[in-house]
Amino acid sequence: MYYSAIGLIAIAILLIENGDILLNVNKAFDLPAWKVYRRFLFAVLIYYVTDVLWGIVESAKLPGLLFFDTSIYFLAMAVAVLYWTQYVVTYLDEKNGFGMFLVYSGRIMAILVMLFTLINVFTPVVFTIDADCVYYPLAMRYVVLTVQILLLLLISIHAFRSVIGKQQAEVKTKRYSTIARFGIIMAVVISAQILFPYLPMYSIAYLLGTSLIRAFVIRYEMEDYRHELKEAEKVAELKQTISSLLDNMPALTFSKDAETGVYLACNRAFAEYAHKETPEEVTGLTDKEIFDEVTASHFIEDDRVAMSMEEPYIFFEDVHDAVGHQKQFQTTKLKYTDALGKLCILGMSQDVTDLVRIKKENATTREAYERERGAGIIFNNIARTLARSYEDLYYVSLETGEYTEYRTDRDTDRLIEVRKGRNFFDSCGKEADLYVYPEDRKKFTESLRKETLLNALEGKRTFDMTYRLLSEDGPVYVGMKVSRMKDDDSFIIIGITDINEEMKERQSAERIKEENLAYTRLSSLAVDFLCVYIVIPESGQYREFSTSESFAGFALEKSGEGFFETSRDRLKDLVCPEDLDRFLSMYNRDNILSGIEETGIFVLSVRFMIDGKPKYVQLKAAMVDESDGRKLVCGISDIDALMRQEEEYAIRLAQAQSRANKDALTGVKTRLAFLDEEKRLNGLIKEGDPPEFAIVLLDVNDLKKVNDTEGHKAGDKYLRDACKIICDIFKRSPVFRVGGDEFAVIVLGEDYGRMDELMERIRGQNKEALKAGEIIIACGAARYENDETVASVFERADARMYEDKNSLKEEQSRMEDTVNGIA
Repeated sequence: MYYSAIGLIAIAILLIENGDILLNVNKAFDLPAWKVYRRFLFAVLIYYVTDVLWGIVESAKLPGLLFFDTSIYFLAMAVAVLYWTQYVVTYLDEKNGFGMFLVYSGRIMAILVMLFTLINVFTPVVFTIDADCVYYPLAMRYVVLTVQILLLLLISIHAFRSVIGKQQAEVKTKRYSTIARFGIIMAVVISAQILFPYLPMYSIAYLLGTSLIRAFVIRYEMEDYRHELKEAEKVAELKQTISSLLDNMPALTFSKDAETGVYLACNRAFAEYAHKETPEEVTGLTDKEIFDEVTASHFIEDDRVAMSMEEPYIFFEDVHDAVGHQKQFQTTKLKYTDALGKLCILGMSQDVTDLVRIKKENATTREAYERERGAGIIFNNIARTLARSYEDLYYVSLETGEYTEYRTDRDTDRLIEVRKGRNFFDSCGKEADLYVYPEDRKKFTESLRKETLLNALEGKRTFDMTYRLLSEDGPVYVGMKVSRMKDDDSFIIIGITDINEEMKERQSAERIKEENLAYTRLSSLAVDFLCVYIVIPESGQYREFSTSESFAGFALEKSGEGFFETSRDRLKDLVCPEDLDRFLSMYNRDNILSGIEETGIFVLSVRFMIDGKPKYVQLKAAMVDESDGRKLVCGISDIDALMRQEEEYAIRLAQAQSRANKDALTGVKTRLAFLDEEKRLNGLIKEGDPPEFAIVLLDVNDLKKVNDTEGHKAGDKYLRDACKIICDIFKRSPVFRVGGDEFAVIVLGEDYGRMDELMERIRGQNKEALKAGEIIIACGAARYENDETVASVFERADARMYEDKNSLKEEQSRMEDTVNGIA
């Protein structure tokens, strides 16, 4: 009975120290690591209970109960080891090879202990108990405990090495130290358990280990909390200092968080401009929460330009003052880093209405003024053009994991910074649970692991993937394109494109094919049999099982001999002449029996002439085992409706596939068709047998202007007319619409030999269009030059197209200025 005292004390201490974790009080420990640790504590609690009962049953000399309790004892030990290894991996965030080793080691050990315990019921290998209730440990008991000791020591050695050999964060160091101490304590005390099987050393080990974790972890968390309070006090003090500084500055002054756009401080002049009574009412708000949508978007764009410049960004603008009068302001914005390492924006606006009016009268000064604003305008135009085809853009550092998310505003066509963050690859898994369709989450998270992306981008510049996002209307298909920066391989750009409509067209074609397959399978289960016969295969003796009325005139006798010869003679008069030779060559006893032996069933489809019309039927035969021997079941089924249905499905499938690859507006091929062709060409390149080809990318200018001024019907006609020009020039090459106003041509064959001439025709057409105010199409071309993938050719053509687009824009602007000057 004294043996049970240690277990009772251990249970009491466990409940006192860790009752909040076991009961999950207020969900205070509702984190992944603590969820696993909670399961570990329950396993330890069960072990304590079995240990207490062991002392009671042993003193009462009940051999059967002692054997049962000892078996549960070892099972609880196995479960505790399993959860302890999982807790170590989760708590230390060991997402590496060692972490996987620990998880699988815990699982394997738990399975082996359970297996040995089960075997021990029949053949003693772990322990045995004699009739006098004496417990005898056997070989496998020593093996199990020794393996536990080695596993605990391995974890401790790894933890100590991580503390000593690596530059870990303070929190990480504390965690590794705690785990290391736990392993040492457990290993030492379990070693004593090996030597003294009748002492409750294992319970003492768990008692000391769980108490150690509770003491150290709670202490560390309290220290972290105090550290966070000190940091918060520093931030508040810094904000007060900035506010005092700004209040004593002239003009409108403010400071903002560059990452979130939140105002950190401002002076009273800016608060009055924002229609707030005090600067404190501005602090903590963003531009969108203070100003109207147009003004807020304007301020956000200016912040973006300022963040892209190393020197202060100085510009002039027309704004309304606090009472609504229009004024000219000179605004200076510059980025800086505060004392806490946070990136911020400092801004100051001065009223220069009179000065600007005087300066604008001087042409030289005006040119300088326009040049100053030009840098911001060019940056904005480039960003708009590149981002037009994407719903979201991410700029990610492969070295640090820091990222910036951008989105295109469809109303203003501005590129908007949505957020910045750290640990991009870690956050992908969390966001997948919120936004990615469940069936695609595993593929999404595995593809966006850093190692997977680096392998996919090895030797090429881009990586493409299609997956589904969650929405109120169901899953939405999007395409993701990952591109590596040319000038700096340490950065990647990830673009997200909405391809839901294109995927629906393609799925329509696939659905028709699946319906056809399902119809065929169902028909094979519920066919319309014209007749069925039961045949003894050795003798050919048969009897009729069933015959339909429509087939009664052609059926065999109700019973008879020589089924194979008789049925062959009767049926050959029904078979269509076109199918007769095939029927006679295949329908005989040897073919039927060998077909059943190979595949389990013999099937032959032919056409019978019934009522003067050909009708599809199917002859089937299969072997069944009956009480009086093996029998052959032979039948003829009516599959005419099925075959007609298959023909109809084939027509619908061809139509659906055509729709999926054909753009509804312009009639040319879609982006999905381009991706299929790209995949085909990549296969030929990989096989070393690529054809001569080139890619031409074309962008229709001023489509948005036509949509805004003349309406979307006019914009659609404008796009169709532009597409006709492209198709007329590249008559012998496939044309694809790859974006809203973007087209691609894969130049092959005769067009490839005349590509320089065709490109000259495009330039000539643009030259005339500039004079006549007609459709202008920017273009860029690149030939295949032993590139590893089509994507490399595409990128060169894309760069040249944007160079041509900028050149055309400048020429168009000069011609407009000339016309305005003459007017």
